Amino acid sequence: MADYDRNPSPYLQQAFSDNPYRLLEWTVFMEELGSVADKRVLDLACGDGRLTRILAHGRARNVLGLDVSTEMLERATQQNASGQQESFPDVISYDRMSAADEAFTWKPPADLITAMYLFHYASSTDELNRMGRFIGRNLLPGGRFVTYTINPDYDFTNAPEDMEDRIGFRYGVVDPPAYTLQIKDFEVPIWQWSRQEYEKALEGAGLKNIKWHSLAFPKEHQNLNRDWQWYLDNPSCIVLSAEKVG
Repeated sequence: MADYDRNPSPYLQQAFSDNPYRLLEWTVFMEELGSVADKRVLDLACGDGRLTRILAHGRARNVLGLDVSTEMLERATQQNASGQQESFPDVISYDRMSAADEAFTWKPPADLITAMYLFHYASSTDELNRMGRFIGRNLLPGGRFVTYTINPDYDFTNAPEDMEDRIGFRYGVVDPPAYTLQIKDFEVPIWQWSRQEYEKALEGAGLKNIKWHSLAFPKEHQNLNRDWQWYLDNPSCIVLSAEKVG
């Protein structure tokens, strides 16, 4: 994940583009989050703080964003500094931390843990399980976890050659389950794990009611379905949610 320290500009340009993919990326994820008002939220792999600021806008009581990228955290901190247009210095804080760390404990635990792109950075099932334990350890009983991650069923060999032109990024096949996410000259390693491996990591950490949610455009943008059917038929990402045993 520290690959984002070296050359984050292509990623950031893509992340803040007006490509319709942004609607697929956020719509179902935000629906699954529901109201965050007055909640303590732990945002893993927070990057430049995009989601932490959305959570603060939603009146979360306290938001801690964690990431391993110094560059991304500096950008997040700068945007959250007093006087900035979207600053929430009394609500948001950041720290450099791996979501696979075995010792970190947030006290009191979070009501909600979020992660936009996390699990596919686990380079082994052992690391995936450590991420699961991190989540379980830092979530209140009855609390929820919601993430946006690589679809375990995605067929990397069935992507169109012009995928980057259409969507802003592409993938490279290395040695399955190892792949790369590519945006122009930006490249970062990712891994695709099975549904069973995801669920084992979460269940082993005390989470239940694990659900997979297909992507969808919001109701007011259903007209995009036809042009985006190629992606909806083989979506590279999916939303995953779970609850901590109460």
